[in-house]
Amino acid sequence: RKLHDLSLIALIVSYFLQFGAQLFAIAIIVRTVIAAPPRSFRLFEGPYAYDSSAFWNIVPVLTLVLFVAALIANWKTQRRHLLLGAFALFVIVGAVAGFYLEPTFAALRAIGYSDRVDPELQRRAATWYTYDIGAWVLGLVGGVVLLVALARPAAHRPGTKSMLP
Repeated sequence: RKLHDLSLIALIVSYFLQFGAQLFAIAIIVRTVIAAPPRSFRLFEGPYAYDSSAFWNIVPVLTLVLFVAALIANWKTQRRHLLLGAFALFVIVGAVAGFYLEPTFAALRAIGYSDRVDPELQRRAATWYTYDIGAWVLGLVGGVVLLVALARPAAHRPGTKSMLP
């Protein structure tokens, strides 16, 4: 039974690490970037420009792997439906990020730094910021669902046989 809990705890740690980083990005980096584009794009210029791509290329994949492991370990338990719900939210947030947030961010960054402020660019960046916050809130809901799943005993659902000792 310990595998049920350990797999879920590992998932929760990775999940909240990812969504904590997203909160940092929204609260600090994104707010700076959308303040006065393209002037505020200076953050991405020069030899020491901000670049968190290594984190975002590794941690979401790790979280996905841990989701699969936790689902397998908890499949025949009462936690399954909660894990599936949290996983669905994780996939939705990932889809919003992959199909809207990341491409929009890349398009904004491609404009590059200029020592001026573009009101239309500020509007586009503010819309992107709103979607980013919305995705984070959905992710937070998923995290709460994972915590509820951990609080639920890993007892097997009636009528199922355990695959684990």
